[in-house]
Amino acid sequence: MNPNHSLERYKEALSKIVCTQCLEKSGRGICSIGGSEECAINRYLPEVVSIVETIESSVMHDYVHELHNVVCVSCRENQDGVCKLRATPGCELDLYFPLIVRTIKELQAQKKE
Repeated sequence: MNPNHSLERYKEALSKIVCTQCLEKSGRGICSIGGSEECAINRYLPEVVSIVETIESSVMHDYVHELHNVVCVSCRENQDGVCKLRATPGCELDLYFPLIVRTIKELQAQKKE
């Protein structure tokens, strides 16, 4: 399968499930991040999908730990491991990560059926 096609499938599902709950959307359901800022979910989707696909755990901390090790270090985390966005509801990935993981896992399960 074309990897881009697979990513589009994840992006579409996340848009329906996560974006509808996102604090950054306008009252009409339109993402209001826009401008020079791209949604972290879209920007790091390949990395996020890879993290979720490679980890088999019932403990969310395992997924979050890997997210911080892979994505956060290349995003806005400083050398001390501190990210100002994670300290507020400003990081879509951190805020919605459990929902993101569940959505990706559900799509993976459907693919196996």
